[in-house]
Amino acid sequence: MNTYLLEIGLEEMPAQMILPAVEQLKSLANKTCELHKLSFDNILTFSTPRRLTLQLQGLPEKQADRKIELKGPPAEIAKDAKNNWSKAAQGFAGKNGVSVDNLEIRDFEGKEYLFVQREELGKPVPELLQAEVEQWISQLNFPKNMRWGSYRMRFIRPIRWIVSLWNDEVVPVKLEMVEAGNETRGHRFLSSGKSVLKQAAEYEKLLEKLNVMANFEKRRESILSQVKKQEQKHGFEVELEDRLLTEVTNLVEWPTVLLGDFEKDFLELPSEVLVTSMAVHQRYFPVFQKNKDNKTGGKKLLPNFVTVRNGDERSLETVQRGNEKVLRARLSDARFFYLDDQKKALSDFQTKADNVVFFQQRGSQAQRVQRIAELSVYIAHSLNLSKTQKKQVQRIAELSKFDLGTRMVAEFPELQGVMGENYAKLKNEPDLICSGIREHYYPRTAKDSLPQNMETVAVSVADKLDMLNTAFSLDMIPTGAADPFALRRTAQGIIQLIFGSGISLGLHDLTSEAIRLLDVQQNLGLDRSKLQHELIKFLLQRQRWYMQQRNIRYDLIEAVLQIRPSDRAESKALPVEQLQLAEFLGKHLETDIFKRSVEAIVRAANISYKYPKKIAINMDQSTLKLAEEKNFFTALQPILNSDQQARWNPENYLKQLHAIEPVVTRFFEDVMVMDEDPVKCGNRLWLCSRLAEWSGRHLDLRAIVFA
Repeated sequence: MNTYLLEIGLEEMPAQMILPAVEQLKSLANKTCELHKLSFDNILTFSTPRRLTLQLQGLPEKQADRKIELKGPPAEIAKDAKNNWSKAAQGFAGKNGVSVDNLEIRDFEGKEYLFVQREELGKPVPELLQAEVEQWISQLNFPKNMRWGSYRMRFIRPIRWIVSLWNDEVVPVKLEMVEAGNETRGHRFLSSGKSVLKQAAEYEKLLEKLNVMANFEKRRESILSQVKKQEQKHGFEVELEDRLLTEVTNLVEWPTVLLGDFEKDFLELPSEVLVTSMAVHQRYFPVFQKNKDNKTGGKKLLPNFVTVRNGDERSLETVQRGNEKVLRARLSDARFFYLDDQKKALSDFQTKADNVVFFQQRGSQAQRVQRIAELSVYIAHSLNLSKTQKKQVQRIAELSKFDLGTRMVAEFPELQGVMGENYAKLKNEPDLICSGIREHYYPRTAKDSLPQNMETVAVSVADKLDMLNTAFSLDMIPTGAADPFALRRTAQGIIQLIFGSGISLGLHDLTSEAIRLLDVQQNLGLDRSKLQHELIKFLLQRQRWYMQQRNIRYDLIEAVLQIRPSDRAESKALPVEQLQLAEFLGKHLETDIFKRSVEAIVRAANISYKYPKKIAINMDQSTLKLAEEKNFFTALQPILNSDQQARWNPENYLKQLHAIEPVVTRFFEDVMVMDEDPVKCGNRLWLCSRLAEWSGRHLDLRAIVFA
């Protein structure tokens, strides 16, 4: 079995960039094999902070021979008047190394051309790989590529060595800074340095001898196994957050787990401070008591931590003391900040926000909080919250950003909201206000939880919408992959809050109020219509994504989102109603009666949109002469009035759609809509336009596609 191995040796890479890089390498190799029709058994990847490695197993010795078909000039210029092959035909044959006797004339897209079949001999696989490997390396994409020294090539870190091996033979590859060979390198401290790799298939075994665990999954399992032994030995529980575990796995080549301690006095700090100090800043895993705390019902943090050393067990106690010393210093700083912050009133921190710029040309953090508070109260009013609830909304909004002025959050930005809740509790703010300060940041990701009460939901929507609105007013609209202010995530949070909480908020009214508040406060003279259009378009993109995640059909999503309000009837559909309608209609899409109903409405919509100037301005019922016209008019009345007299719901919409279908179908079968008499034509188009407007308030049926 033939094996090809490529190892790129570098200075230590950032942990978060390693796995995406080897996946890119694997993808590039797979594309090469597809391009050259190379079969293989497996593609393995290996990675550590110092190497990106690809192993292709089961490759053939050479590329398979193949017949290729080539198209030449048109047949009309392929032969002369005497039916001999022309110079064009002879040139085509000579260019492709075949005799003119092998030329064929065949039809291609209705016209005749010359064709020839040529046998192409397969190339040796090492030769093909040699031509591709340099491209693999140069095409690897990192968030931050750098140029090193005088080299023109950009890469994440300086490349120190390359192994390019076909079984036991070196496949020559040369970059500016290094030439490939068969020498790899082991662990920086636990091996003697360079070592010759005799066989590409023996790569993983050799590195094991050199104290490098090259397989990411094996390193991860080794860490998990060692942590489990610590848990069994000491009877505690280690919190292994998956993202942190992945990062730590990518920080080491030979993992050895060790246990450290810190003084119990530090447990007086909020647990979030301790966990952040350990996990975020030091890449340590926090340790908890195995059984839940009887008082709080949650896990009790213990004065211990687990960390992973890049090495073996030699001098482990020295390494342990060093880690403890570093953590102790950080926790001492945290304790000082925590006690110092408590000496000040909450209003002191709020005052500091006057001197903090939120966005250049868009005022201070204090002005932002003022906008959030006003928009929050507007939302609370829209949600029909009580007077008491509105006061609570106002207070949550006023205190939502005060902790940004604390020393603790300045040192630990990840704790914004969390420290706000803690400090507010210490100042005897009500529990609802305290939890609201923390939860108004929710949801922070697509899978995050939502605020637990409507008061906080109102502030959370206002906070995110103001951020989005302010950025868009400065033309900071995300393009491509670039989104430095995470505005897509912010917009997604707004949609999650609306759908997840089931609140009746409309994007048009929300964005209009947010823009008004910013424009008036900052006296900007904004083009409000243009800004609102951009905001709604951006939010609809996230709404579309949310609905796709609910497995709603793409055409049904477009139908409920592509509403075009007319001059006479502005859309009343709210996002929650659009979701309910899409999910409800999804169960009826393939029924015959629904298909007939859609066809009838679409026909009415199409003809009324095509001849808008011929539609009667006012309908005089006495001018309707045909029974089909009268029946149409009579059937329209209850559905036109229903949206005004009762709360709209999907079930009623579908019932009304099904009820009017036979009347509309009969109307189109027996009545000439475009009558020469302008009165008759205008009346009939009026009926069609009113029906189309009614349906269009909820969805555009023209977007639905039937098989």
